[in-house]
Amino acid sequence: MDALRTALTRFARRYLIADAAPLSRAERLRSTLAAFAGILIYEAVLYIIPAPPEARRALAPLGASSVILFTLPHSPLAQPWSVAGGLLLPALVGLACGLTVTSPYLAAALAVGLSVGAMGWLRCIHPPGGAMALVMAAHGAQGLDPATGLAAVGWNVLAILIAATAVNNAVPGRRYPLCSQPTPAPGRPEPPPAGIAQPDLAAALEEMDAYLDISEDDLEQVFRRAARHAFHRHVLLTCGDIMSPAPARLSFATELNEAWRILRHHAADAVPVVDRAGRLEGVLSLGDFLRHVEPEDGRRVGESVRRLLRPTPGPHADKPEVAGQLMLTRAHGLRTVQVTDGIAAAADVLSASAQAVLPVLDADGRLAGLISSARLASVLFQHEALDYVRNDRL
Repeated sequence: MDALRTALTRFARRYLIADAAPLSRAERLRSTLAAFAGILIYEAVLYIIPAPPEARRALAPLGASSVILFTLPHSPLAQPWSVAGGLLLPALVGLACGLTVTSPYLAAALAVGLSVGAMGWLRCIHPPGGAMALVMAAHGAQGLDPATGLAAVGWNVLAILIAATAVNNAVPGRRYPLCSQPTPAPGRPEPPPAGIAQPDLAAALEEMDAYLDISEDDLEQVFRRAARHAFHRHVLLTCGDIMSPAPARLSFATELNEAWRILRHHAADAVPVVDRAGRLEGVLSLGDFLRHVEPEDGRRVGESVRRLLRPTPGPHADKPEVAGQLMLTRAHGLRTVQVTDGIAAAADVLSASAQAVLPVLDADGRLAGLISSARLASVLFQHEALDYVRNDRL
């Protein structure tokens, strides 16, 4: 008996149950409330539109459309053109078949078949369009007024799109229509993992030559998240394991001429600025110097640099004089990691910011070391090489 139950369970999981992504309880609740609020708005729109009562009636296909619109708002099937074209086009095709084909069976088959072909050709596939084609084929076969039927479809499509736009944009984490890009986050955009870009995903989808119910934007986000999780799982080194000691340390009051000399002496891109207890105050890089250097009235860059580095006599100055006045601080975007953080945290920071180095702090907030992009790339390369050799031996 147990063996039979096990066999039936395996059969069901393999052939009957869809391999769909798991949804949290919160997302299921959001979809439920979105569908409830969306249909209320849909009915309200139908109530106030200036249309005859016959055109306000709810059509059965719109119930199926509401499941897609309020449960899968990011799906290509739910976008405005898919909904409008995928309902209006089958309505026209179904009505034409119902009016011209005497056999109801042939009219129904032609309505659905031609609608599927037309939706695929015009890239507006919407599954409830099949039901719409059947409804309108029956409408035409019964000799009902075609204008009334098309008006009903048009008003209902307009109402459901208004409801979908209002509800989905009010739900956190959703945007509708999908073509409206989210507000970009400030700072340098995060590069895609492993060199995968949007054209690569588009080419892969074209090679598969099959309709997938997922947009390229969502597919790219899935890939990014999967790559990040894989990185966290496979790379177990900590920032403390790969950090390098700081080549030198500056204080807030270090004069710019001395700070420049230290940077050149150590051939360093950046040097940390710490207080007397060793706690990090900021990071001074070559870029910080260059940001305060601008040629003026034919003056060369070298002359501007020398003017910046030259101490100003007297108690007042119209330019920065010490390292603390030029350095990048936490208040201005400097990011740090802890020695116990995994190197994935360092990779996230260095890929998303323009910092020359990443300071590593100990449990007391004191500077423990630095991680550069070159150092991180070297560690990752060695890790991949070791994995390759290990797998090759196996």
